[in-house]
Amino acid sequence: MENYLEYIDAYFQRMLDPEEIKRFEQKITEDKEFADEVAFYLSAKQSLKAEADREKKEWFRELLAQQRPLIDINQYRSAKRIWIYRVSAAAAVIVCAFFAWYFFFANNPATPQQMADNYVNENFKNLPVTMSAELDSTQTGLRLYNEGKYDSALSLFEMISQRDSRNDLLKKYLGIVYLRLGSYDKALQHFQAFEHDNLYYNPSVFYQALTLLKRNLPGDKQKAKELLQQVVNNDLDEKETAQQWLKKW
Repeated sequence: MENYLEYIDAYFQRMLDPEEIKRFEQKITEDKEFADEVAFYLSAKQSLKAEADREKKEWFRELLAQQRPLIDINQYRSAKRIWIYRVSAAAAVIVCAFFAWYFFFANNPATPQQMADNYVNENFKNLPVTMSAELDSTQTGLRLYNEGKYDSALSLFEMISQRDSRNDLLKKYLGIVYLRLGSYDKALQHFQAFEHDNLYYNPSVFYQALTLLKRNLPGDKQKAKELLQQVVNNDLDEKETAQQWLKKW
């Protein structure tokens, strides 16, 4: 690609067709020089926007400095009374909204499904990527996941899994991606697959309970509760979270 700038700009202006978008995103992961060009493009665009905003603010200050408005004192007092009325009304609305929010949540604690949703949103938004000069397939998959490209990450993890079926961490990553995609049965299979693996950090049982709560089929909630109790009784990973959830059950 001779003209990176036009090509990159076309991508961010949504002017590329789906096949070109796919090739563009693949090129980022495979071509470091191209990835650097994309990073430079974004940085330059942000800098130009900041400079334009600064110039607009400066122009507005100069415009205000040149204005010498004549103020009608009666009009000012009338406007002030209206402003006070509006502020008071707005304050009353805010107070009512606060009490409505307080009493609603005080009497309606988070359900197990809501706790599961919150956990997924807070803990599975990004997965840790190793800071290394070497870019292997697993790290590329994690980067794709963190960019929200779950299908691409899944395809890559599945491909690696075919070559390395005993990779314990990969089983966990596959389970998490399937969970994010809503494929709960497959997520459960992968979480169960590393339950007895000798991992330094093995939250398999907790993740199974989490998946059951997300799936929410008949019997899933009770099974999830039993798994959470197992986490607590056996001092497994995510014990504190399991205890908190059981208290709110």
